[in-house]
Amino acid sequence: MKRNFRDQGLATEQRTRAVPPTRLERDRLDVAVDAYLAARDLVPPLTLEEIRRHAADLAAAEHAEAYLDYLMVALGSAIWRDTIAAVPFERRVLLLPQCLRSIEHCRADLDDFGLLCARCGQCALSELERRAESLGYVVLIAEGTTVVTQLLEQGRIDAVIGVSCLEALEKSFPHMAAEAIPGMAIPLNQGGCVETDVDIDRVLKLLHLRSDEAGRRRDLDSLREEITHWFRADTLEELLEAGATHPGRVALEWLADEGKRWRPLLTVAAWQALSSPRATIPEPTRRLAVAVECFHKASLIHDDIEDGDESRYDRPALHASQGIPIALNVGDLLIGQGYRLIAGCGLPGERVARILEVAAEGHRTLSIGQGEELAWCRSPRILERDWVLEVFRMKTAPAFEVALRIGALCAEEEEPAAALICFCGALGVAYQIKDDLDDFSQVPDVSSLGHLLRRPSIVTALAFELCGEHLQADIVDFWRSGSAEKDLLARFAEPVLDGRARAKAEMLLDHYRNEAIRSLTPLRNAHLKVLLRRVTGRILGNTLRS
Repeated sequence: MKRNFRDQGLATEQRTRAVPPTRLERDRLDVAVDAYLAARDLVPPLTLEEIRRHAADLAAAEHAEAYLDYLMVALGSAIWRDTIAAVPFERRVLLLPQCLRSIEHCRADLDDFGLLCARCGQCALSELERRAESLGYVVLIAEGTTVVTQLLEQGRIDAVIGVSCLEALEKSFPHMAAEAIPGMAIPLNQGGCVETDVDIDRVLKLLHLRSDEAGRRRDLDSLREEITHWFRADTLEELLEAGATHPGRVALEWLADEGKRWRPLLTVAAWQALSSPRATIPEPTRRLAVAVECFHKASLIHDDIEDGDESRYDRPALHASQGIPIALNVGDLLIGQGYRLIAGCGLPGERVARILEVAAEGHRTLSIGQGEELAWCRSPRILERDWVLEVFRMKTAPAFEVALRIGALCAEEEEPAAALICFCGALGVAYQIKDDLDDFSQVPDVSSLGHLLRRPSIVTALAFELCGEHLQADIVDFWRSGSAEKDLLARFAEPVLDGRARAKAEMLLDHYRNEAIRSLTPLRNAHLKVLLRRVTGRILGNTLRS
């Protein structure tokens, strides 16, 4: 049983085939779509939920409920028009359906990427492919979005123009939405999967869509490569000027060690999204991005000590290899280095003061959140999921928030603080839930779960809920004493091992992932909005339920 585009992820009713409008109706609806968008200040990307709502409103106003699927496609495409017009032709892909070919005359071959057109001229494919390639497009004659997704992940394209039936467009939209890919679609005049047809003039007009604005989707992978170069030991030694001392060398090695570099990436990408395109990243932005990573690496040192974790990056944690006193000192040194980089970044004094304020407030909130968790570990009590989620918000969200807001301040813009705070709060909670789920996914039996069930994680809190009041008092005693009978531990671990606690945690992860995406609605900068949608997918993993 298939789901209708407008009901994806919500309804289980039997799907009826989408009705394509006649040409006259299509022209009328396209005018209505343009008028609808002109009257509203909508900034892409929109979520599936938002597009569904706007399409339903427009369908009601135009008495076109039968064409709701078409209106969703039309709205979802039109919202990206200006963005795609600014993408160079060679950074776009044209996706064509195989059903446009003439079965009787087609001499094309098939390979892993789709149909290899023989340019026989017996159908629309040859003309569309020839015209698109002459402009510089990548052209694919294939069903589905797998190949397109691969090209996007490789950073080879920045926008998609697709021709397909409404049913196929329904399936592709969630994939496009998950990566926040600019895309415009032209539905076929009729479905049927065999010898279909499309308005060629309409496709050609869309292919030539362009503006004089220079712009392209921010390539996170190439940006990350450049940022990774900043954290080479020789580059850091020149920047930090602390390699001559023993604490300086240890700090430098720790900072240059492995890491995902999400936070400096957010700083630079936020600056880039809010700035005019520039050839190189300016020195103040580089220094501030490194400062953000200094703060993060310092927090990891202190967290490992406080949590008793003996490893980091699949090797001994710093305190395990150097001892707690040296590790504490190196963490403090990195915090000092971070503030030193901010103070000497070269931005105007009033903006440096604002950046220092943002960083200090982030440190304060993070420390309070971590302190609340430590206090619970010292004196365990009833573990409530809402308390755990609030601790997550305090201890994890500030690092993302500081990174983004500093990047915005680098761009000489008043940062959109309210939206970024909401976004980072949800992202931080989701990030910590995902981290907890990853930890619990690696434990096959009760004996492996003991140490995890002593921590105030979200999976532990949900397992505690599921055990019921009759066991909860005994579990609190187990937390306080550090030991428990095998039978009690087995019953406490049961909701984890049978999947119930993890399933609830995964639902919460979906909720906070979607909350992060919804919180971006007020942003008026499309580049920043796209960036944060894409970063959410990279950090948390993409989902078709967005």
